[in-house]
Amino acid sequence: MTENNDDTKYLEALVAAAEKTLSQTFGGTVRLESGEALREKYRNRVLRCRVTEAPSLGVPESVIVKASVGEAENAYDPDKDVPNGTAWRFYNEWAGNRFLNECLAQTPLNARLLGGDRAAGLFLLEDLGTGASLADVLLGDDPEAAETALTSYAASLGRLHAATVGREDEWRRIRNSIGGAEKTREPEGTRWLRENVGRFREQAQALGVPVAAGFDEEAAVIGRTLDEPGPFLSFSPGDTCPDNHRLVPGDYLRFFDFEFAGFRHALLDAAYLRVPFPTCWCVNRVPPGLVPRLEAAYRAELIAGCPEAADDSLFYTALCHACASWTVTSLSWGLKPALEKDDQWGIATQRQRHLLRLETFTDLADRSGCLAVMRETARMLSEALRALWPEPEMRMPIYPPFRPKE
Repeated sequence: MTENNDDTKYLEALVAAAEKTLSQTFGGTVRLESGEALREKYRNRVLRCRVTEAPSLGVPESVIVKASVGEAENAYDPDKDVPNGTAWRFYNEWAGNRFLNECLAQTPLNARLLGGDRAAGLFLLEDLGTGASLADVLLGDDPEAAETALTSYAASLGRLHAATVGREDEWRRIRNSIGGAEKTREPEGTRWLRENVGRFREQAQALGVPVAAGFDEEAAVIGRTLDEPGPFLSFSPGDTCPDNHRLVPGDYLRFFDFEFAGFRHALLDAAYLRVPFPTCWCVNRVPPGLVPRLEAAYRAELIAGCPEAADDSLFYTALCHACASWTVTSLSWGLKPALEKDDQWGIATQRQRHLLRLETFTDLADRSGCLAVMRETARMLSEALRALWPEPEMRMPIYPPFRPKE
């Protein structure tokens, strides 16, 4: 049997399993068209399927079917709920959508979950349509639309965090009720210290940048901040890139892609406004004057569930720690290969990213007066890299809508 025939049979079985799940959800027969593939065959299969038969008015006109597949030794196995594995991501996303549906029933910030099937490794969501994301607007030419979309993103993130503060037990209950086995997760700061800090030190020293006494002590403080977020502990989608949502009419947007979801320090997400977007392809500079307004929109929402966020010192110290963690992480991932070759990823190069991360962290640390040793290390590392990469184009461009008109 050819690979194409195998895939056709798999998709037919996937749609049949989705129909069965929907029929159980809505109490009657639901039929779907074969569906439109929304991504190439990879770790997951995602289909948009039009509903052709349904028992009630509550069934949407079309649905999104997402199935966890994996590959080789990481093929989907519902009993293999291990960190970063295929089933682990599946349970995170299924539970994340259900959890947010419960937390934000009146003002939804994600798609409505329509059911799931543990054995088949699939869940179903309402179709949010083909509208624009923040990434689409940031690649456009309308500065007003771009600022509006960025503000909606910031406010939506703050509202999501505010609504979920103090509800980790509910998230864990839901995740376990659908078949997940994970009881605890390695603390964020502990993992960061183990995976990233040592490698960052080595790369700085290889470039002749001294790591001053006190660096490890400041890194340990950041590790504790991430391990023990206190009032800032909230649900995080895990990957709030500018294309992982749909913009909708009104002040808020609708997030999706919760494969890495869980509870962690809220400002690890909020730092995306300033760093910016450290895990994403869609990286340029946000106009400096706009960043404080975006953070204000985020904080205004966050304060409703986390009143401690109104304290400037507490908020900006925590934000500085979050930005430091992303800067160290990004350079520990990618600095060594960038020294050899400057690869393009999305709309910026890796070297541009590293210079921007160092610059934005140094600026925030200067303004907030925290992490003096790490700030100085970042400043010297930035100078060393600019000496290696003196070309003007190494400066990260501003997002297209905000560029001067010719």
